[in-house]
This record gives sequence, C-alpha cells and structure tokens, in this order.
Amino acid sequence: MMELSPLYLERIQDATDRGIEREAVSLVMRLLDRRLGTIAPERKQQVRCLSVDRLEDLAEALLDFQSETDLIQWLDRLEEKSF
Repeated sequence: MMELSPLYLERIQDATDRGIEREAVSLVMRLLDRRLGTIAPERKQQVRCLSVDRLEDLAEALLDFQSETDLIQWLDRLEEKSF
C-alpha cells in the first residue's frame, strides 16, 4: 500500500480546514441575514474574520439577537476579551 507524503497530507488538511471555515462563514452569514435582515458591510467583514470557534459561538448567540445592535455589542465584547 502506498503511503502519502507528510507534505501532501498537510495540504489536504489545509484545504479541509479552509473548506470548513468557508462553510462556517457562509452558514453564519445566512443565519444573520435571516435573523436581522441586511447588515452593514463592515459588520459582515468582522464576521468573515472570525475563527471557526468564534463563528460557532456567534451562531449560538445570534438566536437571541433582535437587531444589528445586538451583533455589534457581541462583536465589541469579543474584541474587549481579546485585549
């Protein structure tokens, strides 16, 4: 049986990780659009920059959002924690 090279395996993992990240962003964006309607482009950009773990946190939190203000406050709290 042929063994795959470590470099090839790393590339496969990188591609898989990028795919997971892309799908997480897509899902959260659809959920935000459904829950809040159109949101400001700068907010969308902030969401796109989140890690997969943070996107998962946001997906859960947005169930309680009533307006874009809730999203802004959530993102602001996230920034405060990172300092």
